[in-house]
Amino acid sequence: MKQILIATHGKMASGIRYTAELIVGKMAEITTIDAYVTPEDNVEKKFEEYFAQHENDRIFVFTDLMGGSVNQKLLGYSQKENVTLITGTNLPVLMQVMMADDDVTEEEIQEFIDDAREELQVVDLGGEKKSPAKENAAPAAEKSAPKKAPAPQSYDNSTAKITAFRVDDRLIHGQVAMTWTKQLAVQGIVVANDEAANDNTQKMALKMAVPGGIKSLIKPVDEAIRILNNPKASKMRILVLTRTVKDALKVRQSVGEIGFLNVGNTGRFDGIDVSEKLVLTPTIMLTKTEQQALKDLVALDPKTCMQQVPNDEQKLVKDVLDKLN
Repeated sequence: MKQILIATHGKMASGIRYTAELIVGKMAEITTIDAYVTPEDNVEKKFEEYFAQHENDRIFVFTDLMGGSVNQKLLGYSQKENVTLITGTNLPVLMQVMMADDDVTEEEIQEFIDDAREELQVVDLGGEKKSPAKENAAPAAEKSAPKKAPAPQSYDNSTAKITAFRVDDRLIHGQVAMTWTKQLAVQGIVVANDEAANDNTQKMALKMAVPGGIKSLIKPVDEAIRILNNPKASKMRILVLTRTVKDALKVRQSVGEIGFLNVGNTGRFDGIDVSEKLVLTPTIMLTKTEQQALKDLVALDPKTCMQQVPNDEQKLVKDVLDKLN
């Protein structure tokens, strides 16, 4: 059985575990050792007990610093055939190992590490160096004017087939990028959101979160619907993302078939007080307009479910709403 041990100076171990499980869920057996938190910590004894308990398991050990005392004390254990020691760890490589099969090889681990190194970078939303202000000057109205989507068409008899659809108020983020794209084996992501499509900073930030090898489009809702109804779209495994249930309903009414429809997170960041909403879960909060949109969505697609990450229990929205009536 695959076991993961995270051992670091201070409380980094428990912190990085909490963050990883928040993003991908509890996908592996993980033990954390926060070393030297108190003067009485007997780190050597903790390691000895851990490895004695798991001597027949496949163990992946994560430490913080190559030259640190925690890593040094684990070097001897790394000589065992069932132990792989990874130091200088970061969140991306930890999550990759969490999601990997139990028989993951050290060659695959090295690929995870190479990919994770690329996650360490200076975030530059400006791209190329800015030219002098005069050369780039443009009227304020021209800069802020939103792009107009083509006029909506009739999709009453749409034959579009979409692999998966998720309502998520963060659109593309860790749970989507690291778990849902892998679980659904998607080749492309289409974000259908008017605000994000007309905000260059949002667009660039979202695109930076897209995993390598996956195409992405960020479009106003009407334009996204037009793209999804292009016959070429049905030949790809596409994940569609909207921020609200209302937008999800509009898209669902305009495409022929959706394989998996999931309400994950919505209503947390719209500025409306939670007292004015129906709270279905800690991450799903609905105004009256959104409640009606959800009922209409379920009427169109009874298989609509609620699920944060793939290994969470999948609950039908229909069943949850029925209990409220």
